[in-house]
Formats: sequence, structure tokens, C-alpha cells
Amino acid sequence: MLVEFTVSNFRSIHEPQSWSMVASPALKEWEERNTFQALRSKKEMRLLRAAALYGPNAAGKSTLVQALAFVKGQVVNSARESQQGDLIPVVPFKLTAASRAADSEFSVQFIEAGVRYEYGFRCNALRFTEEWLYAYPTARAQKWFHRVYDAQTGKDAYAPFSAHFLGGQQRHVWASETRPNALFLSRCMQSNNEQLKPVFEWFSQRLRVVEAPGALSSSFTAQQCESDAGRTKVVEFLTSADLSIDGIRLENRAFTPDMLPSSVSDVMRQELLNHYRGKEFTTLKFQRRDANTGEMVEFDENEESDGTRALFAFAGPWMDVMEHSLVLVVDELDSSLHPLVVRHLVSLLLHANSQAQLLFTTHDTTLLSQKLFRRDQVWFIEKNDAREARLYPLSDFSPRENEAIERGYLNGRYGGIPHLQELDFYGG
Repeated sequence: MLVEFTVSNFRSIHEPQSWSMVASPALKEWEERNTFQALRSKKEMRLLRAAALYGPNAAGKSTLVQALAFVKGQVVNSARESQQGDLIPVVPFKLTAASRAADSEFSVQFIEAGVRYEYGFRCNALRFTEEWLYAYPTARAQKWFHRVYDAQTGKDAYAPFSAHFLGGQQRHVWASETRPNALFLSRCMQSNNEQLKPVFEWFSQRLRVVEAPGALSSSFTAQQCESDAGRTKVVEFLTSADLSIDGIRLENRAFTPDMLPSSVSDVMRQELLNHYRGKEFTTLKFQRRDANTGEMVEFDENEESDGTRALFAFAGPWMDVMEHSLVLVVDELDSSLHPLVVRHLVSLLLHANSQAQLLFTTHDTTLLSQKLFRRDQVWFIEKNDAREARLYPLSDFSPRENEAIERGYLNGRYGGIPHLQELDFYGG
């Protein structure tokens, strides 16, 4: 479960911006449907099941999603895939000299297996300059590790390892083997550190980030269709969204040379032949019943609309998120999908009997309804005069419980809209 994400000095974000999933205790609307109890303790915490982010183009919506994707990628891959001297793909805020020379910073608070964690790091293109992990098995924080780059020595300095962080002398071995461009957490997991496994797996498995829904592969959903039960679930999911799909069939075909386009060069053709020889390809067949005979008629995937293909690609991941209580972050959820379909998808998740969470960016103002969202589930982002992205929730404006949020947003009451100017192209 995601509690809060904070980022600073990354792309269009300069000063620290936080996206929180903590439900406001002052708001009681849709409490059972739209929130859930995160921790059973004296200090109860309820988290939001979903949060929507609005803003004009180039305001920073995608930047937030990219920031989370960057954190996930570095945790999972920095020790495994990077080599000594490789640059870290981080981009600071470039509109001040100070920010261009400064580090970017990321911090994630989350709950896994009943324990709250706070993990974060600072970095530039050359190295990670700070990294920390705190655990809260009780109300009191446990500092498991803290790494800081010492510019004078040119080396990383580690604070004395907490007794709560197990490993004995091996901890120092992991530290000495952590490259400047790799995370300590990532390096520890190469040695299968059991204590850090819940933290690592939250990033690698629990957190799902979709930066470009249009490019989402259908392969995951297709895998779900390999079993009769999975195929039935996918068809039910699609029909619930008013797609006229009566069945799905997977067709396995052995690779043949004529599958390669004629434009491929001879050298590339030979490489592809060697690579794919003996392998099979799975193709999707969408089935619909003939209106008169009831006979199943099959359609190739490329015969379907962009919307149908997009929804099919979403079906598997969406059901997986709801079934396994994952955190799904999607940029431009409304891409290639009808507003009512988007609303349907969000409603499915809100009504799911799980602790799944959805964070998404959108331009679809029809979702701005208090019949769907609480006032603390709607967020806005806009740029100030210094062109810095600023993130803030709708609840900052204390809207009335029955206020028409969509109308207020389009009228500019909450900000986060484009400021348009008239242009006279014809000199009239």
C-alpha cells in the first residue's frame, strides 16, 4: 500500500512535491467504499483506494509518474544491470543554475505485510549521494541503514548499522560492494537478503507503473486467457465494459520464414531465422456470434479498434491489481478509452474487496463527481511563474459536500487548467 510519494528537483518539479494517499479524517463521505484501514494500531490510518490528478499539458502530471517509474527501476535494476561508470538516467530541474547542479531526491512511504517503511535516496547522473531506510514495526522508527556520500574522501559513509538491520559483518561487505551508481538496497538483494525482501518486492512486484497506456502489451492478458477460468474472467471484464466480445481464442503457430517482412536485409533475415527457428507465436482471435446463425465469427487483433485493443491490454493487469491488492499508477488513463469506460474501470477498483490502489493522471473532467470521488481523492498540478510544477489536493479549497467540482474546475476555481490566448492567424 502506498502512503505517500515525495519528489524534488526532477524534470519540471523543483521544490518538494508530495502525492499522499492518506485519507483525510475530517471527510466521512464514501469512507467504506473509497478508503480502507491500513494499520491496526492506536493511531489508525486509512488510505485512499484511488487518486486522480488533473492539470494542463506540460504541467508535470507525467513527471510524477516518471519519477515513480524511475525509483522502481533503480531499486530493481541499478545493482544488477548498471556497470561501473554508467550514468544514472536522472534529469534535474533545469531552469535555475542551482538546481542544475543539485541532486534529485525521492522518498516513498508504503506499507507491506503490516509494517510501514520510509525509503528514499538522492542522486545525480554520476552517483547516489544519499540513501536511507526506516521501518516502523511499531510507532517508533527503526533506522535500518543510512548511506551518505562524503565529498572530501570521495567515498560513501554509512551510519552505524542499526541492531534492527540484521546481517552482522556481511552488512559491511554489501556496503563495500555497492557501486556509486547502484543502490545499497538493490545490492543487498543480489545476496537474497531476507529481511529486505518485503521492501524490494514492494517495488518490484507490488508497484505497477504504466507510463504509456497506448503502448501496453496485450501479452499479459493473453497469458491469463490460456486457462478456461482466466479466459472467462477476461471476457466478462470486456463485456462489462460494453464490448461485444463473446469469446477469445489463442492460436499457436510455428514460426515460418514467410512471417518476416520482405524489407528485412539478408543479414538481419538470417539472424532472425536463427533466433526464431523452432519457436511458436501466439495470436489472438476475438470471437463474436453471427446475428442470424449464432455461429462464432473470429476477428484478428489488428481488425479491432484502438479502444478494444487498449481495454484488452488493460484487462489482465487491472484484474491482477484488484485480485492481489497491488498499486497501479497510470499516466493518461483516458487514452483511447471512452469516459464511461474509464469511470467503469475506476468503479470496479473502488468496489473491489481488496486493498488495491489506483493513481492516475487524466484530462477527463466527467470523473470530477463527488458521487465517484471524495474531495481528498482529486489532485491538481500546475506551474507557477517560475515554471515549477506545484501539486495540491482539491481539499485545500474546502469545497462544499455537494459542490459541482467539474464546473468549478473548468471555470478555473481550483487552478490546474491551461491559460489560453486568442490568436489572430488571418490578421482580422
